[in-house]
Amino acid sequence: MFDDMDLMVQEGIADTIAHELYEQWVVSHLDEGVMWTDYNICLLYGAPELKQQFNEFYNMKPEDDLYFEVA
Repeated sequence: MFDDMDLMVQEGIADTIAHELYEQWVVSHLDEGVMWTDYNICLLYGAPELKQQFNEFYNMKPEDDLYFEVA
């Protein structure tokens, strides 16, 4: 069935699933708090700019467990 499906329809289905899975992931991490969710987003995304923003927003210092080393 999916082999014959239009590419736009397939992409729409994939986007819908990705959005739903992302929402489920965020909600499951929010049980631990917003900072923990933000931390895990930084871990997954990996962009140094985002990690630096996390450090600044949460006033993280190198001695803090959730501090990101940013080069």
